[in-house]
Amino acid sequence: MIIKRLHASFGTLSNETLELAEGLNIIEAPNESGKTTWCAFIKAMLYGVRTSDRDKTGYLSTKTRYRPWNGAPMEGSMDIETSG
Repeated sequence: MIIKRLHASFGTLSNETLELAEGLNIIEAPNESGKTTWCAFIKAMLYGVRTSDRDKTGYLSTKTRYRPWNGAPMEGSMDIETSG
């Protein structure tokens, strides 16, 4: 599976798009620019977000932690290529 493009409203990402090139992609950016958020978005797209998970003292559920900061609904898409 090759991830080609990501589009997300997820956490700090507000209707953002990330285009990935063929081969290894290295994302280098300053702190608080969304690198970890993109990783969490990919994980959510592949495995889903547990809606039954609840916030606890010292722990925020994924659906709370990555709720879009602009108040928009959490949404996104991932364009992938499989088997050529």
